[in-house]
Amino acid sequence: MNPKLIKNAEWIVAILLSVTVLFLLVVRTANAGALWRDEAATLQLAQMPTVSDIAANFQHEAFPLPFPMLVRSYITLFGASDASVRWFGFTVGVAVLAIAWFNSRTRGESGPLLFPALFCLNATFLIWGTSLRGYGLGCLLLLLTLGLAVAAVRQPTPTNALPAIIASVASVQIMVNALPLIAAIAAAAFVVFVVKRQFRCATVVCGCAALCALSFLPYLQAYLAADWTVVLKYPTTFSSLWDKLHLAFEGQSHLMGIFWYAAVPLIIFGAIWRVWTLRGQKPPADVHLLFFLISVAGLSIFSYYAFLRILSYATRPWYYLPLLCTIAGTIDLIGGVLAHVLWIRIARLAFVIAALVLLPFTLSNSIRQRLSNIDLVAHKLEAEASPNDLIVLNPWNFAPSFYRYYHGLTPWITVPTMSEYRIHRYDLMKSKTMELDPLAEVRSAIRQRLLSGHRVWIVGGAQPRDENMPRLGPAPNPYFGWAGYMNFWSMEIGSFLSAHAGAGEVVLGPDPGVSENENVPLVVAQGWQD
Repeated sequence: MNPKLIKNAEWIVAILLSVTVLFLLVVRTANAGALWRDEAATLQLAQMPTVSDIAANFQHEAFPLPFPMLVRSYITLFGASDASVRWFGFTVGVAVLAIAWFNSRTRGESGPLLFPALFCLNATFLIWGTSLRGYGLGCLLLLLTLGLAVAAVRQPTPTNALPAIIASVASVQIMVNALPLIAAIAAAAFVVFVVKRQFRCATVVCGCAALCALSFLPYLQAYLAADWTVVLKYPTTFSSLWDKLHLAFEGQSHLMGIFWYAAVPLIIFGAIWRVWTLRGQKPPADVHLLFFLISVAGLSIFSYYAFLRILSYATRPWYYLPLLCTIAGTIDLIGGVLAHVLWIRIARLAFVIAALVLLPFTLSNSIRQRLSNIDLVAHKLEAEASPNDLIVLNPWNFAPSFYRYYHGLTPWITVPTMSEYRIHRYDLMKSKTMELDPLAEVRSAIRQRLLSGHRVWIVGGAQPRDENMPRLGPAPNPYFGWAGYMNFWSMEIGSFLSAHAGAGEVVLGPDPGVSENENVPLVVAQGWQD
């Protein structure tokens, strides 16, 4: 087949793929709706009165200080409305695609193919990479670091090395999760330079890694001092982490998972085969580059797994965005090197065309799904709740988004009561777990309102506790440790209401067009019975 014809086809497919991604980003931006609690907390952290307040609280919202400061700068310029925030996410998504084009063009490719097919057509990226969190921007900087590192490995000059160092430092300043992946890229570059006997370059790589680590030191104390993270820790196993990684690969589409599981092993095995066939040839530029990229892929998986095991959180699909970005970026770069073999080049093009034709149709529902209905709940309460009623948020972690959207006169509390509603204060929750009766204030407030003939509105509903479920008592529980208290408290309030006010009336039920992460029912209870 004519190579020029193939190159033209690659141009056309790359452009069509990028246009499709841009269209999907626009659809997602228009349909994402209200900020869900994690986003609202990020925004409200950035809106705190002073920079000192942000510096004192940034560790409660997962990302290092530069990210909320960047958000603060953005909303100062463009406002803090939902629309403005959603366009921030759109801009990040477009920038990720632009970096993919930059990486592709700098290595002489027609345009990015495998990266946008595997990463940008994935609902995990379209939903969570464009939300008001640091994952999208962190992925952008990781992808840029990877592309610049490839240039530095191929031609280790100061002109190539300096941008890679700057990008790597920037990535760990935005996202903690970038640390293990930058370490993997640095380790792979170090090994390649040692194999090439370019020991001075290997030393520079070590210096770069040390600089990244040193740049993170100002935040390290805040994270290490956060003993409250114990309430977020769960036993993690390879199986549990793999299950969540599988969900991230699929992005709510089994077909996307099939594309991932086909592309990654085939490209990696193809790279290993190419290294074997090119052994002994001089100059072995492709051999060293492929060895670097294979090492990045393998070390990224290993280092990220170790990072998640140490973190020991109950992970969600968006936790894996940085890993997906690194692997997809690596696969795209390997595909470009392997494209020197004609049949591989044709197979790559056919694979991407299949993805372009099939995958967008699997995204129709997921990218139109609202992230939260808490704004609708808030508007309902503003219209129907009286100033003498009581609103109870069950559990407490709905508070950041409710704080943003509710502007009525009815007083509201959380289960259990908290002194801070703008951000997620798990340190306050930890203190509550250690109390003998952390729900006493909530029960008293509910009882008082119901006895006086007023209504109690439960945001989040109230499911009674299973009678066979043991009482946890003050933390740490001898059997469950620090885990399970939020669910237990929610059911305790459900049992209390069921005993004294009946089942209550469901005013708003779960909406199928809203993400399960914050699809909040609204229940109202009235009357008191002993």
